[in-house]
Amino acid sequence: MGTRGVAGTTVRGVAEQSGIAARYFYESFAGIEELQLAVFDQIATEAAERSVAALGAAPDDVRARTRAVLAAMADLFLEDPRKGRIALVESITSPVLGPRVLEESRRFAGMLAATRSSGDPSGPADVTADEVLTARFLIGGVAHALSAALQGDVRVEREHLVDVLVDLFLGANLRR
Repeated sequence: MGTRGVAGTTVRGVAEQSGIAARYFYESFAGIEELQLAVFDQIATEAAERSVAALGAAPDDVRARTRAVLAAMADLFLEDPRKGRIALVESITSPVLGPRVLEESRRFAGMLAATRSSGDPSGPADVTADEVLTARFLIGGVAHALSAALQGDVRVEREHLVDVLVDLFLGANLRR
């Protein structure tokens, strides 16, 4: 999926690439759609875990915390372009993955809004509509910026990309 795209991923291709017989594929997955969801969910879980770990390890300073999380996301999606392609490019056009992308963007926006409101990504859900809207806007913007860098639409060094994303994040007024 990360090299041939969702449309180019077949059970036969997966079996050949992994060195297993197709029948063994079906012992783990009902079909290619189930594999697509499992791979996407694994990447989303890794993104959430890295975000929370980066947030927890960063100094108690808004800029440092923001930078830590955005750098962790840039590393995840740019260091292994297959993960970036699946999560940021292929998923938005896939009828199977599209609904899951919406769920995950809601979840990540909720984590962002809760972090801003309470300092804790698993904090209370009593955030304002402004916080939710701004968080959704920021999550979408980061995804598209990382996608542009990943696909070569914009040539930018990782550090500069993270700097720009941090400035945009901090410039967005997440009101309380």
